[in-house]
Amino acid sequence: MSNFEFKEIVNNEDFNPSIISGEVSFTQAGFYGDWQKSLGRKVRRFLVLSDKEAVAYFQLVKYPLLLSKNYLYIPYGPVVKDFSKDFLAEFKKELKKIAKEENAVFVRLDFTPKVEDKIIKSLFTKAPLFTYHSAYFQPRLEWFLKINKTDETLLTEMHKNGRYSVKFAEKKDIKVEIVTKDFEKYFEIFYSLMVGTAERNGFSLHSKKYYENIFKSLSKIENSFLSVARLEDKILVVDLVIVFGKVAHYVFSGSSSEERNRMPTYLAIWEAIREARKCGCEYYNFGGISSDDKTYKGWDGLTSFKKKFGGEEVRHSDFYDLILNPLWYYLYNFRKFVKKFGF
Repeated sequence: MSNFEFKEIVNNEDFNPSIISGEVSFTQAGFYGDWQKSLGRKVRRFLVLSDKEAVAYFQLVKYPLLLSKNYLYIPYGPVVKDFSKDFLAEFKKELKKIAKEENAVFVRLDFTPKVEDKIIKSLFTKAPLFTYHSAYFQPRLEWFLKINKTDETLLTEMHKNGRYSVKFAEKKDIKVEIVTKDFEKYFEIFYSLMVGTAERNGFSLHSKKYYENIFKSLSKIENSFLSVARLEDKILVVDLVIVFGKVAHYVFSGSSSEERNRMPTYLAIWEAIREARKCGCEYYNFGGISSDDKTYKGWDGLTSFKKKFGGEEVRHSDFYDLILNPLWYYLYNFRKFVKKFGF
């Protein structure tokens, strides 16, 4: 049996899960944890060693429940090199200890890379499907585009409506600027566009301070950039793209209600894809999409938009929970069930 050492990490430079898996999401990066801290959430980071070799990383975020209760979530993590029974048993033991320290009702696991049910079902509880949809949990399906291809190939492989919209925007005098520094001077227009987009599409935003803190951190995130679409001097679209490992992540997008008929959103994304390729990225991650089981209601239009650029569906592991307080876990799930089905 291997000896596993669990080390809590306090320095972002020492927390780099991408060294053991190319599939890791930026939600397991140190800067993402810092974003969560700016919302007042507690974040803890751990490295797991076996014979002095890194075999896993995980970053937990603490979320509040009623009556001073809480739960912990590891977004797209733990990032694990080898899903051995020995590792999972030791991981469960350590996780239980951490959860007790935080007085957590449960810990939600989001294994990366994707893990098969038979490996972990004897140790953890599979989360009910009706609990999946939450602003706090990462989506199970994402849309990825492989971008290490020529412009001609990428355009050819696009849906014809997407290709037409990119070309149409160019003909209608939309220009795109890729911004790689002085991000903060674009913040106010970005936030204004985000507010308008949220009102138009019926979704909620974090506090303005949260987005402002992200913009302040962008200069420290290598190769990340803004894709800014304009008509003359008027900014119509600002897309925020975070580069982590070999993947460019389409994180936030704010767009104006004006001049939408010129298709500026399509050209902003197209130029972002081209910039991501220059940065050495292999994939452009459009983020969450709807699923056949309708877990993510209201995402159909956004999903259709993303798929017009070509690409493929990426399915993440099912959610698994480590339960510390069965009664409160039942109450949490019951509330989710009522909210989901409207009883």
